Amino acid sequence: MNIESIGAYDSASPVWASTTQGASPSASFGAMLVEGAEHVDQAVRTSSAAVSAFALNADVPPHQVMLALEDARLQLQFALQVRSKLVEGYQELMRMQI
Repeated sequence: MNIESIGAYDSASPVWASTTQGASPSASFGAMLVEGAEHVDQAVRTSSAAVSAFALNADVPPHQVMLALEDARLQLQFALQVRSKLVEGYQELMRMQI
């Protein structure tokens, strides 16, 4: 992870937009979930690199560090909401009587 990738937040798109744009029509739901999790992981790594660079007194503006942290927080929060909905849906299916 390099510091130059931190500046990419000026043109960053949300994780849900990037996963649906690049996905082929035959892509499985599981593959889309894995891709979304990878995007969340990348955002967390980028924010960690931004904080480390800022702490080591690199030439990283504080607003870019805050943007990276907020982006990672929002993406993680979104992923947790998706997980909750999936678990809720699974539990509802298990309660159905056949």
